[in-house]
Amino acid sequence: MKQFLLILSFCMLSLSASVQASGGYGITLEPAQNNLRDQDSLKRGAILFSNYCMACHSLKYMRYNRIARNLGWDEDAIVAEMAYGQSTVYEDVTTRILPGVAMDVFGTEPPDLSLMSRLKGTDYIYSFLRGYEQNEKGEWENHVLKGTAMPNVLEGIQRHSSEEEYAEAARDITNFLDYVGEPSKIDRLDLGWKVVAFLLVLLLLAYLLKREYWKDIEH
Repeated sequence: MKQFLLILSFCMLSLSASVQASGGYGITLEPAQNNLRDQDSLKRGAILFSNYCMACHSLKYMRYNRIARNLGWDEDAIVAEMAYGQSTVYEDVTTRILPGVAMDVFGTEPPDLSLMSRLKGTDYIYSFLRGYEQNEKGEWENHVLKGTAMPNVLEGIQRHSSEEEYAEAARDITNFLDYVGEPSKIDRLDLGWKVVAFLLVLLLLAYLLKREYWKDIEH
């Protein structure tokens, strides 16, 4: 029985490693290696998202003033940088495309990207943005999501910038979407270490108290 459980555990670990390596999508994903503590990257990602993604996609669960507060932006600056003065700082980050146009052009409605990083993961987003390749006919295809209706929005950067600059642009957008998916993630992680430290101190005190209670009892 013990041997069976050991073999089963080994198989489950191997399967888990395989799924993680492929991102669970049957493909190999590039590691995004984004850093939520890099505010310069987050600001660049916000501007890139505005320039290349907001023509079709929204972030309906985010307001401009929340982004400004978290990323250390002046409220007037973020309206100028991301909304080009077309929205107030209290509004949600919404697409600029008119209703019904996307369906006519792409045959589908572009999804809201507020929770995309939590749904798909940062490696998927990064790999998708960098997954466009041209076929023999000169048409763009994405090997991460076959048949996607989304065009290669970073084509200009891909063609006219270095590989490092292209990768950085994709990483900055991924980083920003990771932040949007859970704006309090850094606070949660920082608080988590404090909670663990508190519980360890509490465990030590409980152990010492237990020894004090039981030191005179024979057992």
